[in-house]
Amino acid sequence: MPLYHLGMDDTDSLKLGCTTYIGALMISDLAKDGSRFVDYPNLIRLNPNIPWKSRGNAAICLRFMSDRSPDDILGTAFELAEQYRDRKDPKNQPGIALLEGEVPSHIKEFGRRALYNVLTLDDAFHTAQKAGVKYRIIRGGLGLVGAIAAVGSTLEQDHTFELVIYRRKALWGRRRDVDYNSVLKFDKETTPLTFNNIDYEKNRLLVTPHGPDPILFGVRGEYPAVVMEALKKIKFRGAERWVIYRSNQGTAAHLVRTLLIRDLKPYQAAVLKGVITKAPRVLKGGHVIASIRDGTGEIDVAGYEPSGGFRYTVRDLMPGDRVKAFGGVRVLNDGRFTFNLERLEVLSLVSEAYRNPVCPKCGKSMKSEGRGKGYQCKRCGLKAKEPVLEEIDRRIKTGVYLPPPRAMRHLTKPFQRFGQEKASWEGKVGVFHGLF
Repeated sequence: MPLYHLGMDDTDSLKLGCTTYIGALMISDLAKDGSRFVDYPNLIRLNPNIPWKSRGNAAICLRFMSDRSPDDILGTAFELAEQYRDRKDPKNQPGIALLEGEVPSHIKEFGRRALYNVLTLDDAFHTAQKAGVKYRIIRGGLGLVGAIAAVGSTLEQDHTFELVIYRRKALWGRRRDVDYNSVLKFDKETTPLTFNNIDYEKNRLLVTPHGPDPILFGVRGEYPAVVMEALKKIKFRGAERWVIYRSNQGTAAHLVRTLLIRDLKPYQAAVLKGVITKAPRVLKGGHVIASIRDGTGEIDVAGYEPSGGFRYTVRDLMPGDRVKAFGGVRVLNDGRFTFNLERLEVLSLVSEAYRNPVCPKCGKSMKSEGRGKGYQCKRCGLKAKEPVLEEIDRRIKTGVYLPPPRAMRHLTKPFQRFGQEKASWEGKVGVFHGLF
């Protein structure tokens, strides 16, 4: 039987649909005629900074061997996308790509670049033509970019798994029935082999999405067996089917390039290394802005209010501190760039700082007379030539800082995964889907 890779993207919108659900339906259709899957379904999170993404910028790829014709496979996927997509949203532009045979290196490179760059539809058309990829598009077909990227993202190194449980169609748009206490117990029993089940700071469930989409809940972890435990241990109602996806979620796969500030482009994901140049400032609403310089330029870095205590780490930085900033380029209305922080590594901290001298007679801080002119006590007139160097008691330490789980992006690597990164995949596929 020929080997196929079927990529799909942008079959959803903010109000309707879910690309992984289309994948789940396609899996059931392929399984009926004896198609053999050579990998778990792949759930690929692409560059999270793309402003026109629908929700989590997820694409999927199914890798299987089948006697069905390419036209039949593409036609079935197209019909499912047409049936379940949001026809009212002009941003909904599904793309479906089908590659026969092994994945060539330039398709893999396309998939890598889609994690941290902005790729165009022309890029996708050119790549598809070069590799002989068959495809179908709806409306503008912008989803073809993600579909081809998913085909190329073969997850040969670090990866995780997610068990996704879908609810019956009659329940779409209604409140999800998932028991908090059972998720809490499951989390305590499986940590650190599962992650981001609950935000303990706010006692908030993280396994359940908030939109009207088909997903009931999803559990992420290191291995298929550990996420499968959720079927036994978590209490829920209204389920229709389930699928285990192999994924790049929680791997920080998009934060692999350290760039110079002068080389940044809109919406890129990148790592910056530099020195804090200005005292951080707190904006209305609680957002915190600092500035870093690397010798080629300077840029503001932002910790936003939803990131909770993470923004206080940004607030506690001082000029002279050396940091690595992980995140994405945002373009402001006036065209300037700012850098949205996903993670911060404090490399070194300023331990001493100059302050104005204190008048020995009055006990008051002296005022500067101007650059190079010394200091003077405004009460008695006593003068001093030099500022005073003193040690600083810093509230932060060197190390890695992350936002709380509720503010993490799908690709962000949580602390539970540090040291659990995988170098390869053994290629064994177990049972990964079923009906209730």
